[in-house]
Amino acid sequence: MGYLKIIVYGLLAFIERNPIFCLFMLLLAIFAPFVFKWIGWVILGIVALLLVAIGIGALRMRKMRRQLEEQMRQAQGQFNQGPFSGNPFAGGASGGSGSPFGNMGGTGGMTLEEFVRRMQAEADARQQQSRQQQTTGEDKTKKSDVDSSDYVEFEEVE
Repeated sequence: MGYLKIIVYGLLAFIERNPIFCLFMLLLAIFAPFVFKWIGWVILGIVALLLVAIGIGALRMRKMRRQLEEQMRQAQGQFNQGPFSGNPFAGGASGGSGSPFGNMGGTGGMTLEEFVRRMQAEADARQQQSRQQQTTGEDKTKKSDVDSSDYVEFEEVE
């Protein structure tokens, strides 16, 4: 019942927005049934053409979605064949195409695990160096990295 109400209110709103067109259609329906019959076929043809266009559009969207899903499956398959799969010899540092980090600047085509190990080793080395400086007392004589002459006061101009 609710749908019928929506349809009736929609028709009334259309008549209210387009009174001249609706009056013309009513006059054609009353005084020229033969002409209205042909107009009805034309309107039916337009509606059928719109339905066919919507159907073709839906089929194309479905086809594109299938292609995209297939590409995603293939990309996922390549990713699973890379250095992150169970096989350590599948992609590796020899430029495995499946590695998402193979193109990362400065890594030289290494895997993520190798990159993390290298960064951890560098961090450990820096920590050891700072501990040695603290024990030898070099920090007390070292000039601060931040120099007060580097800062310039300024006023904001509107």
